[in-house]
Amino acid sequence: MYSNMRDNRKDLQYWEKVISLTEKLRNQTIEKLEQGLISCDRINDVKRYLVDSYLRSITEKYSAGYPIQELNSDDIIKAIDLTHESWDGVWKLKDRKGNELNQYILSAYDEMLWMLSLGYLLDIPNDNFQKLVDVIDRDQVKDFLFEFIIRAKIKNRKPIVEESYQKYFWIPHIFDSLRKAIVETDKTNAELLVKQFVRKEWYNKHKSQGWYNSHNNPHDTYFGYWSFETTAVVKIMGLDDRSFKDCQYYPKDLVMVFDS
Repeated sequence: MYSNMRDNRKDLQYWEKVISLTEKLRNQTIEKLEQGLISCDRINDVKRYLVDSYLRSITEKYSAGYPIQELNSDDIIKAIDLTHESWDGVWKLKDRKGNELNQYILSAYDEMLWMLSLGYLLDIPNDNFQKLVDVIDRDQVKDFLFEFIIRAKIKNRKPIVEESYQKYFWIPHIFDSLRKAIVETDKTNAELLVKQFVRKEWYNKHKSQGWYNSHNNPHDTYFGYWSFETTAVVKIMGLDDRSFKDCQYYPKDLVMVFDS
């Protein structure tokens, strides 16, 4: 199972420890929730923790070298179900007057993008995937990268013609090269854009996030650096990934049918 670790920033002992600890803490939290030991005002926060925990499990197991078939799609389904139950306006940006905007803060944007990408890559049932789409629609967030992945899964999804973002919104710029790739009609140019994004931009443009540089954190917070959205775009577009297949942030095994 661990003979081909995908992330060698940590050793086998580390990955075994954090995978076990993540599951243990999650099970303890679920037990408290089911026993009614969580106060009503904290239930949504606890469910948000559980979402993070399920995503962490998938990422840790991928990092550790688990075979793709052992990455439990039930984990992403549970994460989506809990997101549908607990996601609220706290994850949306507000303007200087405190008005809620139809756009997510970066951590929420990343989490939504990871769930969309993993839901597509692990081929979860459309009914489960639709719950995540319902959250995005409920929040009235319109994003071209989100929609690109959604429409690969939900074929009858009506395309959007514009995004819901304010002019000063900076998150799309973090994904600029990837966003350009999904509208590029020439596959060679698209491949160059994806290569630029995953090799030089994805990690470096996430310096503000808590997981950045976490492999140096002494408290075992590291779960791996993987751009799942890159793999989703490669798979959807049928791109040749040979020029960036060895990138340390590219989860190449999730492409599966496009692996050479």
